[in-house]
Amino acid sequence: MSSDNRDDGPRVHYGDQVSIHGGSKHIGIQHNHGRGGDEGMPPEIAAMFAQLATLVTQLAADSRVGDEDRQSLTETLPVLSQPARAERRHWRNTLYLLTNLARDIGDAAAPMLGLATQLISLIRA
Repeated sequence: MSSDNRDDGPRVHYGDQVSIHGGSKHIGIQHNHGRGGDEGMPPEIAAMFAQLATLVTQLAADSRVGDEDRQSLTETLPVLSQPARAERRHWRNTLYLLTNLARDIGDAAAPMLGLATQLISLIRA
């Protein structure tokens, strides 16, 4: 009989400090529990992701956006709406995708392009 409720071990979240002892034998995780789902994420970055999610939602509803671009925009919303649950590399990939989409879409996407570019700069720092 197999169990669907297996424990795969501890989970690492953004902001946790991870130390490895004795090679890969033991991994210690210090959970930095913060505010809700934004554990360890600077509030200004969390706010910018929320603002970007709003811009993406508005742009996806814009009649000037084609179906393929609309679909791509919609697919970014899980990362944008809950960035603390995504890995940092997913942030970057999502933001780069949005900057490319903004260039394809044109003027209607200018606010999204500006905010995504600003977030990329902050995340790199």
